[in-house]
Amino acid sequence: MTESERVGMRTEETKRRSTRRPPDRKARIVSAAADLFRTRGYHNVSLADVASEVGITAPALYRHFRGKPDLLLHVVDATVAAVVASVAAAPDLDTYLRTSASETPDRRGSAVLWQREARHLPEDRRKEQRRALTGVAEGIGELIHSARPELDHADRQLLAWSVLAVFGSVSWHRTSLPRRRFEELLYRLAYAAAHCPLGTNREQGPAPSPGGYAGLAMSRREEILVEAIRLFDERGFQSVSTDDIGEAAGATGPSIYKHFPTKTDLLVAAVVRGGEQRRAGTAQALSWPGTPRETLERLLRSYVEFAVSQSHLIGLLIGELDQLPEKERKAARQTQREYLGLWVRLLDEVRPGLDPAEARITVVAVLTVIDNAARTGASGDRPDLADRLMEIGTAVLLAEGPTDTA
Repeated sequence: MTESERVGMRTEETKRRSTRRPPDRKARIVSAAADLFRTRGYHNVSLADVASEVGITAPALYRHFRGKPDLLLHVVDATVAAVVASVAAAPDLDTYLRTSASETPDRRGSAVLWQREARHLPEDRRKEQRRALTGVAEGIGELIHSARPELDHADRQLLAWSVLAVFGSVSWHRTSLPRRRFEELLYRLAYAAAHCPLGTNREQGPAPSPGGYAGLAMSRREEILVEAIRLFDERGFQSVSTDDIGEAAGATGPSIYKHFPTKTDLLVAAVVRGGEQRRAGTAQALSWPGTPRETLERLLRSYVEFAVSQSHLIGLLIGELDQLPEKERKAARQTQREYLGLWVRLLDEVRPGLDPAEARITVVAVLTVIDNAARTGASGDRPDLADRLMEIGTAVLLAEGPTDTA
């Protein structure tokens, strides 16, 4: 063999090695898709976008996944599996809390993926994911039972979902801290939720009402809006048609357009509705004189009552603001920031010297605990849910618990 032939063979071998698929390519695709789905939303991401993020062609991506629905399934499976593994590996409650506090900053988007994007999975796969997450809550509940054997099953489950909400709350904001402090704060907040005394608040809260209109005769416009809010929450704005809404409300297409010219007008009306109701509760909470602690408790009560009575509206405000037109979206985001700022200022008065970033992370954790409990199965049906959420919310706001995560 001549020298030129040997050089040619080496060149061909180099080309084959350079085009060989890396062993972690599938994992890299899943990771890139998870980031894109979380930041842009499933419907706003194409397979070409994911391929470009990984540095491959779209045909190369199809070697690993049959299509975008298959990719979404793998993304959601991976995020849920990580949480399942954390619970399964924990020998006791404190180990789980410490481990999850250290892992959470590295998977900040997990809750967005299984709460918002998993709605786009086929129904049978959604049920599988719900069963998996219910199993996670059961596992955390067993860890809580070992530490607090006096609690019944319903209370253990409520606290378990609250712990999950604390860790999941970081998915819904970008506030951060130095790594060590972030982990310490998350541990402290989750510890406060898991160890919260229940049954101390005897003030009777409102009974849960899915739409908040039970017993009232609604106008046709109101019926359409209520059903639109429910469907947008359950399926996502882009997965719902006006025909779906009309069928649910017992209305024909023309009658819907008489009240709402477009589907987007329905979403705007729903968001305005949510903002008005929350502002009314906030104004009432702030109208009474009292100490900063009393005012904070009234604000907490107002939000608990809003969430418990308007669970679908809460879901829409959490997951669908990005679907608004730009002007309305900016206004809604600004309203959210102002509302959070009010909480942070009040919390600073109750706990002077609290770092503003820690205060924001704490407040979002509390609101997420309330939102999730109001929208989660058996928890949302509890007649005493408002009182129990007052106790959990207060405990997390004050965040009493060990601070050493060493």
